[in-house]
Amino acid sequence: MTSEGRIYVRLGCFLLAILMLSPFPFWIDSSRVFVQASSFVVIGTILAGGTIWVGSILGLAFAAIALLRKRWFCRYVCPVGLLLDAVSGVRSPAGTWWKRSPPIGEYIVLLTAAGAILGYPLFLWMDPLAFLNNAFSVYRATGVLAVLASLYGIVLLILLQITSGDLWCARICPLGATQDLLGKAGSFCRNFRKSGQVEPGGRTARGKAVWAGRRMFVAVAAGLGLSLAARKIGAARSDHAPLRPPGAIEEHEFTGLCMRCGNCMRACPSGIIHPDAGQSGVLGFLSPVVRFENDYCRNDCHACTTVCPSGALQRLNLEQKNSYVIGTASVDIFLCLWGISECQACVNACPYEAIKIHWDEEAYESFPAVDPAKCNGCGACESVCPSGELKAVKVYTTGSVPPGAAG
Repeated sequence: MTSEGRIYVRLGCFLLAILMLSPFPFWIDSSRVFVQASSFVVIGTILAGGTIWVGSILGLAFAAIALLRKRWFCRYVCPVGLLLDAVSGVRSPAGTWWKRSPPIGEYIVLLTAAGAILGYPLFLWMDPLAFLNNAFSVYRATGVLAVLASLYGIVLLILLQITSGDLWCARICPLGATQDLLGKAGSFCRNFRKSGQVEPGGRTARGKAVWAGRRMFVAVAAGLGLSLAARKIGAARSDHAPLRPPGAIEEHEFTGLCMRCGNCMRACPSGIIHPDAGQSGVLGFLSPVVRFENDYCRNDCHACTTVCPSGALQRLNLEQKNSYVIGTASVDIFLCLWGISECQACVNACPYEAIKIHWDEEAYESFPAVDPAKCNGCGACESVCPSGELKAVKVYTTGSVPPGAAG
């Protein structure tokens, strides 16, 4: 294909990406499929035990092409690459000091793949398609942190392109590095028959290792070790973890598998999913958390569970989603207005009839109490509580309900 033809193909792919990520996509699953087109994402999620969807097949197809044509996706399809090339066209030439730097991206891929085997793909969030996808979540952002969480990735890539030229694409990008490794693997397989031929000087073709075995071993070992450490930290914090969207997997795996792509935040019609500002520690920074200040998780919606490209949120139908326990509500009787004005806002709001007025014979008084067997932590009670800035009824992670609370 001529260079002019390649430009037209890249422009077409870029426009298709914009359509898929627009606020009014032509296909409801388009943003999920867009991220899954990344071979880096698909391989990482499959190794971590994720499910193969339509988008995964697309990512696997691009991976198969990379076995034959190294960096074909970068040259013809990648919308982020075209965007960065456009930035290069309007800036002053940047230095090329990085050309002697090691292939950082390959180490990122190996660390992530090794961690994925243990269910914790360490750097899955570094995928460039996820960065671009997240930038299109900015129109749903509420607050400065949400805006920064949406734009940080693509802004960093643009700044890196301005200051250091093609450093990201050539040395850091894990999607490009995945194609490099696949291309080397394909080349190794094609040249396997020559592995026993002796070259001048006594070297064999086998001696031309496709990648340095020692470095690969160190990267894989480091990935396994870091993944184990991250899982232990997550397990230790699980009882105090923030509320996650419905369908979230176990906390010690969620923070690794979540890509911070913004799909769940963008899909939520209630606007209750926000980026984590550090509540779950460094490992969970910017991952989605649920807050019920202004609205709740509706019992007629399961949108967030259908758009996750990595499997951090399991795909649930409406019945499964309503059975999923986000947390457990608890009533603070010292803040509750029941004793003052007989307020029953939480009782009336609960769609699952999990809150009832309970009569205590010993204390000879009544108060709202939560039935944990019926409560799934939807937050309807918390969102309507009129007690002020400190809500009398609040949803907590299951197992972390304060002692002495009513329910």
